[in-house]
Amino acid sequence: MNLIEVHNVSKAFDDLVVLDDVSLMVVPGECVAIVGPSGVGKSTLLRIIAGLETADKGRIKINAKRISMVFQYSALLNSYTVAENIALALHETNLSHKEKIEKAKEKLKLVGLEKYHDYLPDQLSGGQKKRVSFARAIASEPEVILYDEPTSGLDPILSTLIEDYINQLASQFKVASIVVTHQISTIKRTAQKVIMLYKGKIVWDGAPKEFFNSDNPYVKQFVSAEIKGPMPVALVE
Repeated sequence: MNLIEVHNVSKAFDDLVVLDDVSLMVVPGECVAIVGPSGVGKSTLLRIIAGLETADKGRIKINAKRISMVFQYSALLNSYTVAENIALALHETNLSHKEKIEKAKEKLKLVGLEKYHDYLPDQLSGGQKKRVSFARAIASEPEVILYDEPTSGLDPILSTLIEDYINQLASQFKVASIVVTHQISTIKRTAQKVIMLYKGKIVWDGAPKEFFNSDNPYVKQFVSAEIKGPMPVALVE
């Protein structure tokens, strides 16, 4: 059974077409990396799957009861403590406030930040904020987690740590994942399938090993980070 089905989805903002007849499937336990240069519709696709945007055409079928998202810039509320931010993910449960905070602390322990439960987000580093967003994502025990540029702005060591968390959550909680990323290491270390977008269309999909050995001109330019290729530099910048 597919947990996520995207059928012929299109989306435009005014005259700018950002998604053009995109289809994909995600099965339980699978991690799908969505890659491509900036501005080709990757994050828009993720937001449509999450229900934060609506498609102009096509349909999305979600065969999961719970789906959560890790945002690019963590999206933590500075007026709430770390534990309270995580507890927000439990607002649809019948748990008391105290029970939500205790569950938040349990999830913080999984990412090694239990002692920061009463800190405010502004008191945390960028890497710590990202880990808090991971704890919030798993608080509702989702079947699918969506990641929007999870290693954005992080150094290589912290990026590796975040990739480890993606793998840990997949193995420990058996969740399916969709990861929007530019990071080569994230593709290599977390994905079972790679989908490349360009000008709103899927120009390549397949296994990571095939991706890195592909003769597809879009893939070759992306992997080698070459200026010359079918994707203009103005778009890559």
